[in-house]
Amino acid sequence: MNNTLLKFSTVVVATDLSHQASSALRYAQELAHHHNATLVVVHVIDPVGYAFPEGAPQSIAADEQARREFQRIEAELREQNIPVRSVLERGTVCERILQAVADHHADLLVLGTRARTGAGRAALGTIARQLLAKAPCPILTVAPDAEPLIPWAGRWRRILAATDFSAASLTALVTAHRIAGSQLLALHVSHSVGEELSQKLEQLRFLAPFNESHTVPVEHVVTPGDPACMIASFARRTHADLVVLGAPENELTEEDFPASTVMNVIAQVNCPVLCVRAGASVRAEELAAEVAIPC
Repeated sequence: MNNTLLKFSTVVVATDLSHQASSALRYAQELAHHHNATLVVVHVIDPVGYAFPEGAPQSIAADEQARREFQRIEAELREQNIPVRSVLERGTVCERILQAVADHHADLLVLGTRARTGAGRAALGTIARQLLAKAPCPILTVAPDAEPLIPWAGRWRRILAATDFSAASLTALVTAHRIAGSQLLALHVSHSVGEELSQKLEQLRFLAPFNESHTVPVEHVVTPGDPACMIASFARRTHADLVVLGAPENELTEEDFPASTVMNVIAQVNCPVLCVRAGASVRAEELAAEVAIPC
């Protein structure tokens, strides 16, 4: 296992305190336990629809309900010897989460991907789009369906890393190469055909060679098709514990959502998705230059 190469000291998890959000919270809890990290639990009361999508409750009642839930969460975490801090805020959700990440110098932000209603999901989608472009640390998205994978949080066995050879996706590939415990699938989905596919496969093999440092086999796949659909298909087929992608450089608009590979993968897969920003790895930039792939 080589998971210690991606070390988290402080993990921030944003939660709306709903039942579905508990999967993300429990995943973050297991991750913090594995890394001996401090867990910062953030809840933002925003009547627009994230925390209470079915309507804005009275302010005092909302505060009291959140504080009681925070007390329960803190007690549970302390029983497991996990250092915990709670942040209860009011205001714009994205801004408050980013402030918590900055205040606590977070190494990772964990975000649940589904809220309780259609309005909640739409709001959460907006928040995820903003955070992916603005957060200074990697973001790990966790769906309620990821519950069976909680025991493997931070000790990922089967990892799928998808790259389009951009700077961010090369950083993602290098990150995945370092942390895969049993198997790494390096995937590139291309619109090329024939000889161009063979060339891209050679590039992929160069970028993600067999990792002799911890003897993890690497499978290299270049295939045509829709990137999001193919990534989701291979994630299901390989029973991936984690998908690693490059984060978007710019904030996505609602019009961008249908064409966004990252957002569509997050929406389609059951396993967590780790999104990393470009520049987190010098080696990724060096490799891109060596194979003459424009970033």
